[in-house]
Amino acid sequence: MNLHICLDGNFIQQAMSVFEHFFPDENVFIIFNFRERRNYKGDVPVYRYDLNDSELFDKIKQICSTFAVKNVVTHGFTANYSRIFQYLKENNLFSGQVYWIFWGYELYNALGETGKYKLVDENSPFIKLTYIAPNPLHALVRKIIGKHLYSENLEKVLPYFDYFCFWFPHDFELLHKYYISHAKFKYFKYISSYKSEAEKADFNISPKNVCRIMVNHQASLTGNHKTIFQKLSAISGIDKFEICTPLSYGSNYIRKSVLRMGKRYFGDKYNALLNLMPLNEYNNFLDSIPVAIFGTMRQEAAGNIMRLLKSGTKVYFREKNPLFQYYKEKGFIVFSFERELNDITDLQCLSEEGQLHNMQVAENMRVFYEDFMPSFFD
Repeated sequence: MNLHICLDGNFIQQAMSVFEHFFPDENVFIIFNFRERRNYKGDVPVYRYDLNDSELFDKIKQICSTFAVKNVVTHGFTANYSRIFQYLKENNLFSGQVYWIFWGYELYNALGETGKYKLVDENSPFIKLTYIAPNPLHALVRKIIGKHLYSENLEKVLPYFDYFCFWFPHDFELLHKYYISHAKFKYFKYISSYKSEAEKADFNISPKNVCRIMVNHQASLTGNHKTIFQKLSAISGIDKFEICTPLSYGSNYIRKSVLRMGKRYFGDKYNALLNLMPLNEYNNFLDSIPVAIFGTMRQEAAGNIMRLLKSGTKVYFREKNPLFQYYKEKGFIVFSFERELNDITDLQCLSEEGQLHNMQVAENMRVFYEDFMPSFFD
């Protein structure tokens, strides 16, 4: 059996479905920070625990004994995970490998708090909130009050990982630039398609007859909303556009702050998505966007970005964001927020030729579950 250790999140249901599809009846899930409103579907054994449960190790031991665990798959990680891996290893509760399905925050927050990677702009209203912003001051304050540090937690768990599972090699290289790890890279992507269910490529231009600019994809600290708002608000003629920020998930505190900023900068021309939408409805919303701007300086929102690119949206990136260079190298027509967004003409849609070009590049890049899942545990 394969033991999956997870934090409750948007991708776990998909993970259950995909792993069961390729490795039927070989998976058991332990979910921490479980949200009562989330009801996971399927016949996969699921155990919901609190990380601070005094009997946690005994419960994990019982699961490993009951299901004869071979491999361990961790979907992201947080504090105390190093103790779990240590316990599993020292008690010989599994016989195979440990696979780390990378989420992003584990590495970027660690680099941010050590000052090795800048995540938040200096003008951010959150820069001094040491309990939110991952930076050296944040690390100092957390250390003084006895809180765990992202960087120390990463160093503790790395020795237990045999594979770094993700679709973006840059983050694997970034990990090895700053940390010592024997983990090998293995391709993995939560959201893909099955070949049998893949729709035939549609190169029709999606109607983009709304004057709307999408800024970021969630209520994220690293979205640097203020930087984007300030530059847009200074462009002559920006009042012809609706500025829209998806805020249906992320930090409640940041959501409230972004809402206040949006109203202050754009008044009635500001709009926000506050409620989760059905996937098909949200995809239709993304397909209608003429221009999207992402303020992150780290890899983030790749699923949203790929949907936008393959629907012909004009996408602006921060130049420090590794996705900017990645998509350029893949052949997409993408734009620099710092250098190429200067006046109202820069907010025009991509030409039909440019839209069709990006659609074709996206089609050429498609990776299906059958391309990587059958060999996941090889």
